[in-house]
Amino acid sequence: MFGPQTASITHMLKARMAPVVALMIAMAMLLTGCAAGNNNSNTNGQSNSSVNVDGYSSDPTSGDVKTQEFKPKSGSPTATLKIASGSENREVAGAIQKAVDDSKVAVTLDYMGSLDIMNTLSNGGGDYDAVWPASSMWISMGDTKHIVKNAQSTSTTPIVFGIEKKTAQSLGWADNDGKTKAVATTDLIDAVKAGQLKFSMTSATQSNSGASAYLAFLTAIAKTGQALTKDDLNNANVQNSVKTLLSGVDRSSGSSDWLKDMVVANPDRFDAMVNYESLVIQANKQLTKNGKDPLVAIYPADGIAVSDSPLGYVDRGQKNDTAFGDFSKALQSKEAKLLFEQAGRRTGLGGVLTYASDAKVKDSFRSEWGINTTSEALKTIPMPAADVINASLDIYQSILRKPSWTVWVVDYSGSMTGTGKDGVVKGLNAALNPDQAKQAHIEPGNEDVNVFIPFSSDAFSPTKTTGTDTSAILNKGSDTMPTGGTDIYAGLQAALQSNMPDDFSKYTTAIVLMTDGQSQTSNKDAFTADYKSNGHEVPIFSIMFGEADPSQLQELASLSNAKVFDGRSEDLATVFRQVKGYN
Repeated sequence: MFGPQTASITHMLKARMAPVVALMIAMAMLLTGCAAGNNNSNTNGQSNSSVNVDGYSSDPTSGDVKTQEFKPKSGSPTATLKIASGSENREVAGAIQKAVDDSKVAVTLDYMGSLDIMNTLSNGGGDYDAVWPASSMWISMGDTKHIVKNAQSTSTTPIVFGIEKKTAQSLGWADNDGKTKAVATTDLIDAVKAGQLKFSMTSATQSNSGASAYLAFLTAIAKTGQALTKDDLNNANVQNSVKTLLSGVDRSSGSSDWLKDMVVANPDRFDAMVNYESLVIQANKQLTKNGKDPLVAIYPADGIAVSDSPLGYVDRGQKNDTAFGDFSKALQSKEAKLLFEQAGRRTGLGGVLTYASDAKVKDSFRSEWGINTTSEALKTIPMPAADVINASLDIYQSILRKPSWTVWVVDYSGSMTGTGKDGVVKGLNAALNPDQAKQAHIEPGNEDVNVFIPFSSDAFSPTKTTGTDTSAILNKGSDTMPTGGTDIYAGLQAALQSNMPDDFSKYTTAIVLMTDGQSQTSNKDAFTADYKSNGHEVPIFSIMFGEADPSQLQELASLSNAKVFDGRSEDLATVFRQVKGYN
């Protein structure tokens, strides 16, 4: 199922008989049946030296781009494919470009979260010709209309803990050479309990890496040796153990790729993350280049999840299947597979390497980084049925994840009258109305705290809610009338000085700033000084719309290790949901 000559995932999707379970059982069978001795040859038994990919970079695409176009380097394209893709595919741009050149098919990738890809499929596929999520489970859960055809894995990568070397050594999990010991999920829990381990992780309801890791935690702690069940989810011991482990999350993210970039940019602040092995590899390349200590990959010994990165055709009657077939076949070529492995993905059966002797592949899969290329390292969990996955995501959002403390600093200046205020009210309801937010798995949890601070020329009085009843904030957002000028720093100052938790360790904390205009700056220096002296490094996520100044908001993002969201080109309700995925 994970090699070029194996059966298509589409057969499972058509059968509709526990497709995700079948997928992961097949992976487990391959893991036990493939010896590490296969590492030095490709799946056709040909010499690695026959493969040449000169002129194609294995480096990831830089920047947080939402859409990326690939066109043949020579000649006009015979067709164009529009693909809904996971953000992690930014790292394999070289393999994609090679496949585009070989097939003469141009490709446009729209990068989005796993939940968005699932919803796109459940709504009929939109205008996409193909989907390329991180894991087959999102196709299995979303393809209720049976429109995905010819889905096939392009590469695999396990989800691991990447822990700064000195931290891993202090925990006794790695030696000076990067060699690691077996670390069970209970060891991770014990380290969190002792205050020795904090880590960053993507939201389980918004990103595949977070969801897959979370399901692996649940399965390992249940200790049944079987796929997770609803009875396991309702087990108090399982819930308590996973909740303890997730209390170690010090920053959340809606994107695996963005999370990797944040850790690389701030190695002294963030020393551990849960992410794809391939992104730990990319992070280490940049960290070592910057003269910083690398992360050591820790593979939980009692079960991990593996991303199989399937590319599937979306059959909407558009007759673009020939172009899809040409591009998909080119992605399975020896040259493309070598580029995948040079970027840190695995392409061999059972997750071993096809081109282990290639110098650039060796440079990615370094043993001193704790990278284990043997099949024995990948003790893969059997993935549960779709209804169990959905139930587990509900429990994550409402009970098990670390509570969030979110301060919504919202522009109510005079220019917000009319459509501006309507958009904000709609967005607040999308993020905080339990019924609406539940549709995107971002509903408020039992212990969440939300604070609403409207501002114009000055900050208005705050409204605070705890738990799932956020009606006071929604009513205040609707009743408040826009007036006056714009001073974003007044609103931010009010958030920072008197609306933060007493104990930051109990929450993932964030400020969400929404503005449609350029702010006066008389308070800027005072706020910046207060922020730096505060010491808690609360991220300030900004949503810009109208005439907001991108440079002002980017300064705040750089100051706080956060991100700017552009509400000028997307529905504000969608943007609010995306922002909530980061907290």
